[in-house]
Amino acid sequence: MSKFKAILIFPAIGMVFLLCQAHGKEVENILQNPGFEDGIVNPWTSYGAVQIEVVGKEADPIEGDFCLHVTVLQRGANFWDAGVQYKNLVFEKGEKYTLAVFLKAKKPMNINLKPELAQDPWTGYGERQVTMTEEWQEFHTTTPKMPATVNPAEITFHVAFDVNELWMDYVRFYEGDYVEPDLETGKPKAVRFADKLTTIWGRVKSSR
Repeated sequence: MSKFKAILIFPAIGMVFLLCQAHGKEVENILQNPGFEDGIVNPWTSYGAVQIEVVGKEADPIEGDFCLHVTVLQRGANFWDAGVQYKNLVFEKGEKYTLAVFLKAKKPMNINLKPELAQDPWTGYGERQVTMTEEWQEFHTTTPKMPATVNPAEITFHVAFDVNELWMDYVRFYEGDYVEPDLETGKPKAVRFADKLTTIWGRVKSSR
């Protein structure tokens, strides 16, 4: 093997190793009943002028057979006056988390995604407002690394922007950066390392 080839190939091997390290860990959803496939609302809850129920095929779920139907009964003085929540979480010190959710609404409306401290002062981590439309769309936000353990913690979707109906499905909350989902399997898309290696090796050969 020539010295020039070695210079090219060994960094490529190292790159593949780093890719394996970065993507080899399977993403684990921290939430229970994240796609509402249990056919019940629990452990999801709501507060304020809002009603929640699990509905089936008539709502055309984005994944599985069920999704959550949320009816906002009145506009709040503040957008946080009503919401859908997942409680009893702990955000560990030094970790960052990604919240991802599929949403659609009867009419376009904002919604606020907020991983937060579950008590006053309700500190948010990666809080983000997005706009829902009549079509399913995935939205996500990633927190910074937690400077300290947050306990109690929760996820809140603030919905008091307006009177409306919205649907929520395939909610994911996991450690690390955003990973694209595979809706056919209900799992994050796998990284094909053979494809990565082929791509890298092709670049090596083309630079010879």
